[in-house]
Amino acid sequence: MSAGSSRPFASGSGGTSGRQRVIMCSNCKGKGHMAKKCTKPKRKRDAEWFKDKVLLVQAQANEKVLQEEELDFLADPGMAESSTNQTVVT
Repeated sequence: MSAGSSRPFASGSGGTSGRQRVIMCSNCKGKGHMAKKCTKPKRKRDAEWFKDKVLLVQAQANEKVLQEEELDFLADPGMAESSTNQTVVT
């Protein structure tokens, strides 16, 4: 097999045994492409975005129960184009 072939990656170690890895874009969380080939604009990260992230991480560290929307925001590395301010009660 040549070095430049596009063979799906399946590994026998690391817990993937036989399953293919799915490439996910770190910009839009889309499957099948990487961030450098993403057609969507990069997400804006401002002070408000970081403040919301910090509050959610602190709430999670204090074992507060987070809502599904808050967990999605916590798992999301960026901010949607039409951002909304989220209020976190800690």
